[in-house]
Amino acid sequence: MTTPRNTIACPHCQSRMRTITSRQLSPLVREIYFDCLNVDCSHRCVAQLGIVRTLVPSLTPDAQVSLPIVHRRANDILMPSASSPAGGNTTAAPTTDSAVRPHYAPMVLN
Repeated sequence: MTTPRNTIACPHCQSRMRTITSRQLSPLVREIYFDCLNVDCSHRCVAQLGIVRTLVPSLTPDAQVSLPIVHRRANDILMPSASSPAGGNTTAAPTTDSAVRPHYAPMVLN
């Protein structure tokens, strides 16, 4: 069974939490309201999801969005492309050669 997107474990009982709703606070920050699925716990909380750095610059940048552009870090997760072999490495060490740019598949988030 796969875990639904946008879910986290309850900080109190470790049960799964579901997203009740969310709202955009800024172009870089979204507030997400969670509800614990354990009826004996019933914890509700608010989390924030924020975009913190750029790995690959946008081809259509917004002048109002200011994000640091950083070199990839060793622990950055690479999204495998359709042409990548199955079971390939999903992390890679940063490269210093600007001519060698890894392919990043688009990440789809709801």
